[in-house]
Amino acid sequence: DSEGGGGGGGGGGGDDRSRHKFMTTAVRSNFNPLACWTPSSITDSSGRVSIEVKLPDSLTRYRVWALATNDKQYGFGEMSFTVQLPIMIRPSLPRFLNYGDTAHFSVILQNQTDQSLLLHAGLRATNAKLLTSQTNQQAVGYSIVIQPSKRAALRFPVTTIHSGIARFQFVVSTTKNKTCASFDDAIELSLPIFTPATSEAFATYGDICDEQAVLQPIKIPNNVLAQFGEVSITTSSTALASLTDAIISLYTYPYECTEQLSSRLLGIQSLWDVLQAFHCKELPDISILKTKLESDINILKGRQYPNGGFGYWSNRNDSHADPYMSVHVAHCLVVLVNKKVFDVDENMLNNALKYLENIESEINKLPYSEHWSESTRFSLMSYALYVRAKHLETVADEASQLFQRSGFDKLSLEAIGWLLVALSNGTISNKYELIGLMYKRLKDKVNETGETANFITSYDDDGQSVMLHSNQRTDAILLESLLHIDPKSTLCTKLCKGLQAHRVNGAWKSTQENCFVLIALDKYFHIREKDEPDFVANIWFDNDYCDQHQYKGRTTNAYTRNIPMKAILSSSSSNISNNDKNLIIHKDGNGRLYYRIAMNYAPSNLQLKAVNYGFKIERIYAAIDDPSHVQKQSDGTWKFKLQEKIQVTLTMTTTQQRYHIALVDYLPAGCEPLNRKLNGTLTDDANSSITRSQRNNNSDGRRPYLTIGWTDHENLRDERAEAFRSILWPGVYEWSHV
Repeated sequence: DSEGGGGGGGGGGGDDRSRHKFMTTAVRSNFNPLACWTPSSITDSSGRVSIEVKLPDSLTRYRVWALATNDKQYGFGEMSFTVQLPIMIRPSLPRFLNYGDTAHFSVILQNQTDQSLLLHAGLRATNAKLLTSQTNQQAVGYSIVIQPSKRAALRFPVTTIHSGIARFQFVVSTTKNKTCASFDDAIELSLPIFTPATSEAFATYGDICDEQAVLQPIKIPNNVLAQFGEVSITTSSTALASLTDAIISLYTYPYECTEQLSSRLLGIQSLWDVLQAFHCKELPDISILKTKLESDINILKGRQYPNGGFGYWSNRNDSHADPYMSVHVAHCLVVLVNKKVFDVDENMLNNALKYLENIESEINKLPYSEHWSESTRFSLMSYALYVRAKHLETVADEASQLFQRSGFDKLSLEAIGWLLVALSNGTISNKYELIGLMYKRLKDKVNETGETANFITSYDDDGQSVMLHSNQRTDAILLESLLHIDPKSTLCTKLCKGLQAHRVNGAWKSTQENCFVLIALDKYFHIREKDEPDFVANIWFDNDYCDQHQYKGRTTNAYTRNIPMKAILSSSSSNISNNDKNLIIHKDGNGRLYYRIAMNYAPSNLQLKAVNYGFKIERIYAAIDDPSHVQKQSDGTWKFKLQEKIQVTLTMTTTQQRYHIALVDYLPAGCEPLNRKLNGTLTDDANSSITRSQRNNNSDGRRPYLTIGWTDHENLRDERAEAFRSILWPGVYEWSHV
């Protein structure tokens, strides 16, 4: 029974009069914790100042404080006040839900009056299903009597419908009574519903040059959720539109180290004109995107060291600026300045460029750089010259001197590409001789087929840990450099096709690859797409005509037609003998048609078997205060006691050396990560180190030894906990959070 009185049964939200009452109730939705911030205000002659404040909708205690100063004195004052209503509704919702979850939302009703009140309480939901006796019901309600100055708890069972945002309106009101005043309260909240962790996505790309058609077989997946997923067909008259998946990958990348922030800025800025021309549904509006990127710039500014360099996560006094990160951020800032879309702090840019001018001495100052190969050192110096050349500095003479010191033996292919850009912008006497030598070197190192080309390259071990090297990044860097010195070369075309062939679900394997490939392909397509489009694209899904779009003149517009999974499954069920479909795209007219065909879906069974792709991950939940607080059920699921602390232990095993690892643990809905560094979060034994590792460097099978704190950086977020490591040696690593 509820505290303070009994209650009636649930219903459909009350009678028509109650529904009308609910609709006229003011809904609270603004819960900004900061009600007012006035940085400066001048008092009148009596020493008073008046500030008008519109309070948010929170029912809470507000703290008010003021600091007053004049030329000789200062003073500080503080007070507080409480905002409340006669009757109040206080929902307690989780921060998020995962697709497929069922939740019981707890709602506290509070009677602040000196009367016993009969209350009608209701819930209305969108993108969430209310679990009631009636199907497709969007609202449910209770009637309950609450005694004076008492409270009662109600529970509303709901389940998810689609991934995205679910919105809930909670309403409470008294019944109409001629003898006393009527009271009400309403609150609107929203929470994210995350995509199933088991969702799959695939995409294929192509282009049509002459008047012809392409036929793409579509295999209809079995045992999938009808309400999630679709087949998506996107057509465009420019290949730049096909690069949006890489932009999406950069924008949605969940971690925010310095490399990822600067790569996101670099990649998105490279295609900024394309993004402004057409809307991609996976990306927000340009205004929101711009706000996000401005925030990234401010975060980078906070990670700059006094010498102008940047760290991976911070600018702590007990650490050093990372040379590659420092050059990469400077590259980002230079591109931002050249594009003139965002304002870049002048001191931040000048200090970063100063670091680049002193790159060799900055490397030598590092206590661990003595272990780096000369190839890595010269690559860092070459990248710095490339960035300065993009800032329109004349660095050809410095590039020539660096080549004389290194020769080809100590110069990676990436470094050659960077030096080619630095040389091509200069006017030294032996410019073309040096460019010719380097071009010949690249031709000797290329692997060509009839359609594609790629370079065979490698660093020592520090190439991956320091330079973040990969083969596709090298191909992208060299494609850009060749476009500077020989844009008509067939090698450029083959490199472009080779890069496109290495995409996985529309993007490349890392943020480094994505940003450098976007820079190169943006330059390539602007040079190569010279014929003005004038054609019509027609689309069929089997026998059904889906869409038609006309392209006339130059445009970066892309058109997308989505076929929901529900429609695909219903069409396949009507033809049981054949579960395969054909998608046909036909072009009629002059120009080149680019297309993207994608499918995404989620298996109906959200509990898939574990797989091992080089890492073995195990997770165990354990109670902290009482073993009964955590129980593993017979079906493999876990049962947690409400409001109790749980320790999550992840054990990760790798049999070979790995670079730049992110270990991510997604939380069940209803759980919140706790920061153990805050005093009082946990008691002595449970408050021990968050990480430990067992690293086995021995080949004789002896028991590995134990080290503490193997992670470089850790994040606690609403729905996940993250651990990062730049270099991971073979062994067993344990990481825990609460």
